[in-house]
Amino acid sequence: MESSEFVIDRSLYSDEVVTRAAHRHSGECSIELLLREGNLVVVFRAAHGKDLPFDLRARLFNNLLDEKLRALVRAETQGIQQELVQAALAQARPLDGLP
Repeated sequence: MESSEFVIDRSLYSDEVVTRAAHRHSGECSIELLLREGNLVVVFRAAHGKDLPFDLRARLFNNLLDEKLRALVRAETQGIQQELVQAALAQARPLDGLP
């Protein structure tokens, strides 16, 4: 069974970011996350009789960057998101006289 592993520096990418990025590949191979010497190791294994994608490394690192940026945006916009939810809930109150 073909496999590849990639060591991810946890000072660059959070565990959540690595998990999200690795999960994007779950439809094409099996994935295992390991902790080794303080780093996360992502192990990809090809499905029986199949090969791993030739560009797996490039795709994983693009996904890591994408997920890191998404996490930054979530953190920066958390307050706005909470305000929008509160405003939506305030508008969704039932009208007086209705059950």
